[in-house]
Amino acid sequence: MPEYKNFERSGGSAPRRQSLLDEIKELDARLLSLISRRNYLMGKAASKRKQKGLPLGDPDMERRIFETWTAEAGNKKFDVKTARRVFEQLNNLAYAAVAKPESRKLSSYVLSPPQKPVNVTFDGPGSLFQSKLWIALSAAAGADSKMAPLSINDEITELVKAFNQAGAHLSWDGETVESRAGEGIEFEEKLIFAGDNAMTMFLAIAFGLKTVGKFKIAGGPILKQYDSRPLVDILSPLGARLNTLDLQSHGLPARLECGGRMASSIEILDETPIEFVAALALAAWTYPQGLTLKFSEGWQGMDLLQDVVTVLKKCGIKANLSETECTIPATKEMSVPDEPEIALEPELCSALLAIPSFCNGQVTINGAWPKNTLAADALELLKTGGVDIKISKGSITATKGEKAAEPFFDFGNATDLFPIGLALAINSRSECKVSNIADAVMFEQGIELLERLGIKYERGEEELTILPGRLKWDEAWSAPTPFFGIALGLMAWMRPGISIENPGDITDLWPRYWTLYNNLPEINGLKDPEVKKKDESKTRRRIKID
Repeated sequence: MPEYKNFERSGGSAPRRQSLLDEIKELDARLLSLISRRNYLMGKAASKRKQKGLPLGDPDMERRIFETWTAEAGNKKFDVKTARRVFEQLNNLAYAAVAKPESRKLSSYVLSPPQKPVNVTFDGPGSLFQSKLWIALSAAAGADSKMAPLSINDEITELVKAFNQAGAHLSWDGETVESRAGEGIEFEEKLIFAGDNAMTMFLAIAFGLKTVGKFKIAGGPILKQYDSRPLVDILSPLGARLNTLDLQSHGLPARLECGGRMASSIEILDETPIEFVAALALAAWTYPQGLTLKFSEGWQGMDLLQDVVTVLKKCGIKANLSETECTIPATKEMSVPDEPEIALEPELCSALLAIPSFCNGQVTINGAWPKNTLAADALELLKTGGVDIKISKGSITATKGEKAAEPFFDFGNATDLFPIGLALAINSRSECKVSNIADAVMFEQGIELLERLGIKYERGEEELTILPGRLKWDEAWSAPTPFFGIALGLMAWMRPGISIENPGDITDLWPRYWTLYNNLPEINGLKDPEVKKKDESKTRRRIKID
């Protein structure tokens, strides 16, 4: 007979079944972990859109995600309407962390600069736009050249990587980008990753037009949501077609097909991205007939085209710019300088030149100050805020000056400096107006900052009247743009202890910012921290004990 094992009633040796409560608690723990991960991913996309001045939510992306919910709801016999409500609440949970980042328990960076006059001299970062022009041109020409000092941020490194995928020989180190001699670039049948900056995509398209064939362009979250339709009417007369590979989107990935007859002249439309026009002008010398770009008088892209024409002329290309058109001839003979001169980045350098207005002393930035309307508008803003500027051939110096009796801040083309203008207005300690705030998202972000600081204000349609008052500060803030972060650093002279949750965003704009800020008040050149060498005399030795 078979032998059966006897179990006592106590069940000491039998497995114990998990209670219903414990099972639900375990599932909820896993569910919360998944929601946390989802919040991070959705919040990451929302943060990128917020930095670009776009709404946090992207309807197209949400629609495509909810297709999964619709399918799964049917399989799991879950009511679709209820699923929609849960889906929306989950999205709102992720967006709330971006819109109101103080709800997240993140470590913050406290700003308390020395309360002393500054004495600062350093080599300023080169213009981000001009840097991109020289990098792309050096790659296309297969030239030997060295570009420095640059702000080597993600936009620059993504551009370098993209053109290397097309056969360039580019590299970066510290504040320098180098191009080694080669056969130039070739895009046919390549896959180019453009990252998240539209200018990289524009430059790849512009230089890819010269060759008959096709190639693919991929990108990060921002370019995946990019609306490429305004490019269609410009590419068509240039014998090219951009086909998006995702039928539910107008962004990347996309395939550029080239080979039709290229027109020698095209009309620029109001909706054509200005940076795309600049990219076409930079690459036009490689086209069979060159290119003439025609636009209406007063077109907003004149500053960028002026930079392009200046760069081309330094390479021996006889480009010409008038009030209504830009002409670039085709040529096979051009020469990139060994060390191209790149003007200073006007908005970033202007934000740094504002420092003496808050703490006295002087700031000198070595480099050539650009000659365009954006740079002029930036200097006018500083002058209104009580900063004296002196420009020499190879540098620009700022010292504290007299504030205007009735300060009136108008940003002109220097729109990114809106937060710096707010800081200067508050620092004036008098009633003043801040006008020409066309960016509605940035306007609301400025309002939020004023309320956090306890500053009274009156708002108009595109202007603010700021009233003098004492600053207060309670909790750390996630600065919506790097310039808002720099503005917090300036106001920390007025109210030490202001804290920021995302100091890394300023580093993304200019990697040396915190090296500068944390070494005030005396700086003579920005240097990377020295790596301590191992002291050979203090190396551990084995001692034999008898």
